[in-house]
Amino acid sequence: MIGGVTIKILEKGPGWSIKLKCTGYGHGDGGCDSLLEVEKDDIYVSGGDGFYDYVFCCPVCNVETRVNEKDLPESIQREKLSDYRNKILEYKKKKV
Repeated sequence: MIGGVTIKILEKGPGWSIKLKCTGYGHGDGGCDSLLEVEKDDIYVSGGDGFYDYVFCCPVCNVETRVNEKDLPESIQREKLSDYRNKILEYKKKKV
């Protein structure tokens, strides 16, 4: 609590989402052109060899499509990148 102010949540907002088409862009193409409402939890980081992309996997055709960074709020980019780095660290610890 900052400054002695207590805020009560009266009604929580719907959360972040974006409408995107499944194109397979950035991951071999071959998407199904379905229009999807993609939420924060649908997005993850995929990558290797020094690069990474923010992607979602289409529930219709199971193909990954890259999400343009400029379409993602910075807070989501940071969260997803942190999740990705933590998974890599966990993997490396298990490998040792």
